[in-house]
Amino acid sequence: MPRCWIGVAAARHVRIAVESGFAMFAHGRHSAALRTQPGDWVAYYSPREGMNEGGEVRAFAVIGRILPGEPHERQMTAAGDTGWQRNAEWLPSRNADIYPLLDRFSFVRDRGHWGMYFRKSLFPIERGDFALIAASMGVGDAFEGARTQED
Repeated sequence: MPRCWIGVAAARHVRIAVESGFAMFAHGRHSAALRTQPGDWVAYYSPREGMNEGGEVRAFAVIGRILPGEPHERQMTAAGDTGWQRNAEWLPSRNADIYPLLDRFSFVRDRGHWGMYFRKSLFPIERGDFALIAASMGVGDAFEGARTQED
């Protein structure tokens, strides 16, 4: 059964991933790309516009699925740095503010320290939590429809 993941990345980086049709995690680490599998669902949470800079976003920015195929390398910067990615299909969706969801997530046990849960670049979540994100992003029907086909 496909798993559900939250990836954490700056909004600027998420837009590049969406435009190019890929998903990358943990600054391009191969081990992170291998954790996800084709058919898995991913929602990117963006804390800020840039990496440790820019305005606060604090929203889920995009949602979609990992496409068939193995991870492959991609050039990340003009300096020639490379990182591992998977091809992904991103759904047309709207940003979803994280604050209305915090009290509903099963994995957030202490709202006062909710940011601790999002310090990882990639982490798995329960399908019910992912359904909350999908509904908040306006794609709950697409997620539930695919979920019904998977069961």
